[in-house]
Amino acid sequence: MTGIDRIKAKILDDAKEIAEENLNRARQEAERIIAEAKSKANEETKKAGQAAMAEAANLRKTADAVSSLEERKRMLKVRQDMVDAAFRAAFEKTLKLPAEEYGGIIRRFILESARDGEGEILFNETDRSRLGEKYVKEINEVLKAEGRKAVLRLSGQTIPNRGGFVLKYGDLEINCTLEIIFNMLRPRLEAEVASILFGA
Repeated sequence: MTGIDRIKAKILDDAKEIAEENLNRARQEAERIIAEAKSKANEETKKAGQAAMAEAANLRKTADAVSSLEERKRMLKVRQDMVDAAFRAAFEKTLKLPAEEYGGIIRRFILESARDGEGEILFNETDRSRLGEKYVKEINEVLKAEGRKAVLRLSGQTIPNRGGFVLKYGDLEINCTLEIIFNMLRPRLEAEVASILFGA
C-alpha cells in the first residue's frame, strides 16, 4: 500500500469514526426535522397515492399487469422523493442554524478530527467570516486544556463547499465538509428515515 493509499485509508477511517461518534446526534437532528415534515409528507404521499391509484384504474382496463407495475414504480418514486426531501431539509436546516449553534456542531467535529502537530482549518467563505480567528483561538484553548498537542490556524484559503471544514496537515487532508458527512450518514439512516416517514 503506497503512502497516498495509506493516507486515503486513514482519512476514510477517521471519517468513519467521526460519523460513528456523531450518528446519534445526526439521528436526533434528522428525527426532529423529519417529524416537522412528516405530516406534509403523509399528505403528499396520500395525494400521490390517490392519483396513482386513479390512473392505475384506467390503465387496468387495457393492461392490468402493466398498470400494476407502473403504480408500484410511481409509489416507489414518491417514497424516494420524500426521503430525498427529508435529507435535503436536514442539510439545509443545519446550514441555517444560528452561528453559535452551528459553530458548536462544527467545533465538536474539529475537536474529534484534530491531530497532533500544526494544522490549518479551511472553511468556505461564509463560515470563515462568521466563525473566524476568534473561533479557532477558542478551539486551540480547548485542545490545550485537554492536554493535546494539536495547534490549528485559520487558513487564508477557502474551500468551495456549503458547510463544514477541511483540516490540513501538510499533504494530509481530513474532509469534514457537511456534504461528505451527510453522504456518509445517509446509507445508515435511509431505512430509518423511510420508516419514520411512512411507518414501514
